[in-house]
Amino acid sequence: MNEPAQTMAVAVSAAALWTSPDAVRPLDAPALSTPAGLRAWAAAQGPDERRDLWGRVDSQLLLGETVLVQEVRDGWARINAPAQPSRKDPRGYPGWLPLAQLAVPAEPTGERVVVTEQVTELRDGPDGRVIADDVSYATVLPARRRQDAFTEVTLPGGQSGWLADKHLAVHRARGPLPTAAQLVAAGRQFLGLMYLAGGTHGLMLDCSGLPHLIYRRFGHTVPRDAGDLALLGEHVEVADLAPGDLAVFQNDETGDVYHTGVCTGGGQQVLHVSQPDWACIDGALSERRRRHLVAGRRLRAV
Repeated sequence: MNEPAQTMAVAVSAAALWTSPDAVRPLDAPALSTPAGLRAWAAAQGPDERRDLWGRVDSQLLLGETVLVQEVRDGWARINAPAQPSRKDPRGYPGWLPLAQLAVPAEPTGERVVVTEQVTELRDGPDGRVIADDVSYATVLPARRRQDAFTEVTLPGGQSGWLADKHLAVHRARGPLPTAAQLVAAGRQFLGLMYLAGGTHGLMLDCSGLPHLIYRRFGHTVPRDAGDLALLGEHVEVADLAPGDLAVFQNDETGDVYHTGVCTGGGQQVLHVSQPDWACIDGALSERRRRHLVAGRRLRAV
């Protein structure tokens, strides 16, 4: 009989979700460390290296995100990520994480906060020493107390730290849907950010990582793959797309949904993390993108 999965939590600013331990390359060492060297990892990768990540990294998990550990082998954990629903597995997105990047979940406090800046710093006291940098937008952590414009949060592994209040909001799980203006403003924080396969972090995003992260910030759990996002909310015809709607792009040869973004000016202007452009951009679609835009999905407040 199989043992029940163990619940653990990500203990670094972000952990890459690998397709297998064998998918790791030598240049990925900063992403495997504790703490994770996210900026060093991103800086080591130009377009060729980032293209090579396809089939190696499927997603990222943020600090405090819980996982179900199904198997431990040679310092790696095979997990499911319940906060990232996927047709690949009803238990949550599957993959592998370094075991060293996991710890027991943070102590619940009854209130949680969410990071609203692209990245912020975790400190050992109000305005104290930095103990973790690059804590991402949409990171959700239990809040313990407030002091001198900082909030103490509990962390995986039984630790705690402090985050600046100006970079936080109260987290309301399954609260009101974001408005079109909120969706667009949130997405525009990441303009210019370079594309990275599997990215769901404030320093590195792929196309579907962007809407996944935005909805997480507003308390809603949505998938992180374009094909799964294309099943959310209400269907919208291309002619009826409006700001805040998700744009759905389908390969006209294979029929696969392969790309998504947030409409900012109807169906002709989309904010999206574009691999051909290697950046998060907001503007008119290319001829190829216009041809592949087949529909939209509406999941927002009116």
